[in-house]
Amino acid sequence: MKRILVVSHCILNTASKVWQDESGLAEEYALRERLLRLVLDQDVQLLQLPCPELLLYGSRRWGHVRSQFDHPFFRASCRDLFRPVLMQLEEYASDPARFSLLGVVSVEGSPTCGHALTCAGDWGGELSDLPSDAVPPVTMTAGPGVFMEIIAGQLQEAGLNLPFLTMGQAAEVLERADKQV
Repeated sequence: MKRILVVSHCILNTASKVWQDESGLAEEYALRERLLRLVLDQDVQLLQLPCPELLLYGSRRWGHVRSQFDHPFFRASCRDLFRPVLMQLEEYASDPARFSLLGVVSVEGSPTCGHALTCAGDWGGELSDLPSDAVPPVTMTAGPGVFMEIIAGQLQEAGLNLPFLTMGQAAEVLERADKQV
């Protein structure tokens, strides 16, 4: 049986992330490495989600908060981007003897791909109008990013009950499975 994990785009392609000093991402990168080593060791198949932020705003985009993505066009775009992935998941789910869908792996804190945690802030307006020290703070808020919220709704409508997992949780699932073999 082929086991399949659906992963947020930047888990496999960190070039898609907003440019930043990566020295603060050591914990996230260690989780990514742990998860991907388990995936390779156990021959788990990966289905990579598209990155709506990269596709709609490009690689030179500024960091955003959830409220900046929470509007009709972005939501419709997320639904459109997820539709081909959903069809693949429906196909895999139609043959449970051959395929096991393990879950959707989020990137916590992301305004689009966080599931239990997303970033929020009162952002908007012209950057040149702000004094350099006046950028409103970002807070981490319980709840999903916009894309994960759309995905959860689309999966529910399709009758697919997939768990949403952090990278750490996905690694734990695979570690437990490895011990049972």
